[in-house]
Amino acid sequence: MQDSRYEKFCQVIDLLDEGVEWINAYDALLHDYGGVVMFQAESQMIKAIGNAPGITASQLAKGFDKTTSACSQLIRKLKQKEWVVQNRNAENSREYNLYLTEAGREIYEKHKAFETACYLRTFEMLKDVSEEELEVYIKIQTRLNKAFSLDVSESKQL
Repeated sequence: MQDSRYEKFCQVIDLLDEGVEWINAYDALLHDYGGVVMFQAESQMIKAIGNAPGITASQLAKGFDKTTSACSQLIRKLKQKEWVVQNRNAENSREYNLYLTEAGREIYEKHKAFETACYLRTFEMLKDVSEEELEVYIKIQTRLNKAFSLDVSESKQL
């Protein structure tokens, strides 16, 4: 019984790895949002700024689990494309708050519509999966994420 359960667990991990490969392939592609072509990292940054106008680079870095420097480089690119503006924080002159320009807001809305369509398509594909089964998946994925987090922490210590 235990060997069978372990085999099922290995199957879950193999399927998860396959899913990660598809996610990585998707993220590496250029995406067209109504005639505006960009990388996934750019659209995710626009989404984050659109969801939280006034957010700072350090807050974005924390949310994306990236360095502030890495986020600042992407923000600089978005500013050059005139999709994002920075305004000096009135309370802390060392910080800048980020906002979408009108062009950035249009991209944000197009990305949001695209993402919603993708989510609805996937949701429809799962119509024969019960709510209870979704809850079981959430429970399993939450535990796997905790294990993966421990793996990352331990590997960083090496």
